[in-house]
Amino acid sequence: MRPRGRFAGRTALLAAGDAAVASGLFALVVALRRTLPLPGTLGTLPAPNVSLDAPWLAGVALATLAALWLAGTYDEHLASLKERGGLLVAALLAGGLLLALYFLAGRSVPRTVLLLWVPLLSVGLGLWRRVAEAVAPIGMRPVLVLGGGEDARRAADALASGRITGHTLLEWREDTSLLDSGGARDVLFASDRPEDRRTIVTLLERSFEHDFDLWILPGVADVVASRVVTRSLGDLPLVPVVTRGASAFAFAWRRALDLVLGSALTVLALPVLLLVTAAVALESPGAPWIRQRRVGRGGGTFLLWKVRTMREDAEARTGPTLSAPDDERVTRVGGLLRRSRLDELPQLLHVVVGSMSLIGPRPERPEFVEVFAAQVPAYRLRHVLKPGLTGLAQVMGAYATQPDVKLRYDLGYLFHWTPALDLFVLLRTVVTVLRGSGI
Repeated sequence: MRPRGRFAGRTALLAAGDAAVASGLFALVVALRRTLPLPGTLGTLPAPNVSLDAPWLAGVALATLAALWLAGTYDEHLASLKERGGLLVAALLAGGLLLALYFLAGRSVPRTVLLLWVPLLSVGLGLWRRVAEAVAPIGMRPVLVLGGGEDARRAADALASGRITGHTLLEWREDTSLLDSGGARDVLFASDRPEDRRTIVTLLERSFEHDFDLWILPGVADVVASRVVTRSLGDLPLVPVVTRGASAFAFAWRRALDLVLGSALTVLALPVLLLVTAAVALESPGAPWIRQRRVGRGGGTFLLWKVRTMREDAEARTGPTLSAPDDERVTRVGGLLRRSRLDELPQLLHVVVGSMSLIGPRPERPEFVEVFAAQVPAYRLRHVLKPGLTGLAQVMGAYATQPDVKLRYDLGYLFHWTPALDLFVLLRTVVTVLRGSGI
């Protein structure tokens, strides 16, 4: 578990100061060598030998940040860093990385510059870190450990012993049915009992409602089924529950995709949409397009456009009702449109304006959401994302796939999103449309 401090942006503050110290000291050493000859040298340093232009100073800063990260200096108190000589190790490593950077650029760093810069960097970083620790200390985050068994005991002992920097044990609770976080900033689920796995669903929902982060201490099956474990609590493997699909980068990526690809698809779809609209209008009376209230991001509602595929009075007697595979209310043209998913083409307009995305959970009607949320735990988590024109559940499921199964696909997308997954969904959507297996 990486300490984040009681102040947001602590790591960014440290990194900004580290970069400024590194590039500033490098510029100072070069300036001194240009003006003062040193014993054992041939004189002052010629200006062309080492450039102080912005790109080169940026390279110095990047080499230093990489060295500090490799030396693990962002997750410790200054006292422990000094005790193990972490900043000196980082400074030496930064010198080596800088040599490699200049070598790749076809340049060389004068030995006297490195001999002066490396020790000054170690001292300068120590002084800066002392100031930074006073301004933004690591602080302590109380941790609630949930679950019984040997792993839970080990986790509780490690936290109680003070060995985990920036974290302390708030409580070890073997009874996982008591889910009040009690003011914890981190909740660690460490149960090895299969029946306690249901608790994770409730914890997921509460982690969005309360200000705590959720972690899972995985068993062998969890490690095999998920990605490689790169976090730990002491020597215990630890998996953070991170909504990757709801990160700032993920939202920016999908918005760019929506604007570029969505706009192009809208233009290309116009002729097809005109033909589809005409076919619906000629087959049955009523408006060829309909608007339905759907639930979007954050649980809010919006009016969704789609091509009508049922009789005009389809819900006059029954009210909102889910469609079945052989629904007699669906018209002949409507059945074709549903299988090919052409009835969803008007939703490209929602994608372009921003109320929907190309990829995400399909938007449901409020009446159905209310029922599903009562029956399916964690159903409301799908509203963390914008609703999508297509999604993982749509390309992996079938027409009769139940809401709880679709939710697993939606949550898989939310928690394990990558740009490559978006590409997979888009390609599978093309296959789905061509095979006429839309849902």
